[in-house]
Amino acid sequence: MQQLSESSESMEQSTVNAVRSLDRAGASASLVCAVHCAVLPLVLAAVPAIGLAWLDSRWVDWTMVVVAAFLAWRAHKAGFVTHRRCLPAGVAAFGLVLIVGTICLLKGSASQHYIQASGAVVVASSHFLNRHLCRNCATCNAETPAGIDKATTDLENPLAERRR
Repeated sequence: MQQLSESSESMEQSTVNAVRSLDRAGASASLVCAVHCAVLPLVLAAVPAIGLAWLDSRWVDWTMVVVAAFLAWRAHKAGFVTHRRCLPAGVAAFGLVLIVGTICLLKGSASQHYIQASGAVVVASSHFLNRHLCRNCATCNAETPAGIDKATTDLENPLAERRR
């Protein structure tokens, strides 16, 4: 019976670690997308001169959308299983719909890249929200990853003392 309990705890810990890793990756990918969308219009004049015109192509946009959607789906699915909160997934879906709608409907518009960047920031925010839920979750805080001191994780989370 104890082996079953240890197996279940190990499985929960691997889910928690997966959520943390996927949220970091998803937030990073979304922020890279936001920077790409926000900075690209500013450097469009120099892009052809330095051979980076491919950055303004549809395949780059769609590749970033697919990567962001995959990471969001994986992170928020695992987060939902752990926290039972669908808000992060809803925020991510809204950001992805904003990005896809902009790519499909506003291609070539002066505001296209800025609206896409806004959608990417919304997707990144969903990952930060998911991480916030993980920091305030009893399941996630019950077991810390191997090699991390519990006091260190409590310092990162100022709300940890209130829960005790």
